[in-house]
Amino acid sequence: MTEKQKDTEQLILCAARKVFIEKGLDGARMQEIADEAGINKALLHYYFRSKEKLFEMIFQEELGKFFPKMVSLMSSPELGLEDKIRAFIENYTSVFLKNPFLPSFILRELHRDPENLKQFFVKSGFDLNNVRFIINGLSNQLGISYDEARHFMINMVSLCIFPFAGRPLIEKILFSEDKEEYNRFLNERKEVVTKYVISSLKTCK
Repeated sequence: MTEKQKDTEQLILCAARKVFIEKGLDGARMQEIADEAGINKALLHYYFRSKEKLFEMIFQEELGKFFPKMVSLMSSPELGLEDKIRAFIENYTSVFLKNPFLPSFILRELHRDPENLKQFFVKSGFDLNNVRFIINGLSNQLGISYDEARHFMINMVSLCIFPFAGRPLIEKILFSEDKEEYNRFLNERKEVVTKYVISSLKTCK
């Protein structure tokens, strides 16, 4: 691929990300993405045959940034448990703030085609053995069983993801559809969830 082709591909990915954020995966249209990128639809299809292919590229790119970093942080012998939790929540929340369409896609694929979602993770370098390694590490650090550590990990992830996955309803009911106010709330949750999870460590020990 030439430099010009790489530049065009990145231009398309940036445009697609913006349209996905505004319209969601289901609401986005290839013509809108082409218009946002300032190219014709034929050229868009030359680079990416479908909206799903575009989304797959963005999805893998984000997971590729997130999971290796998370594994490194959570496995680091130099970081204390509280620092690991803080870093995990900060990075997890930041990914979804940057890509608010990801949670709904993940949940949709979990119900529609779990195997397809698994392949997304595999292509992004996601290794299930790394997750088990992290949970074992939590188990040892907290002095709790593997099952208890697994509950702890799932609780932490759920606290991060639910406000994004449930955004349409929460934003409508509790924030009068004020997107700016809800974004402020989501940013606040980094610290709120961190404090909550760290305080829960006392009940684990």
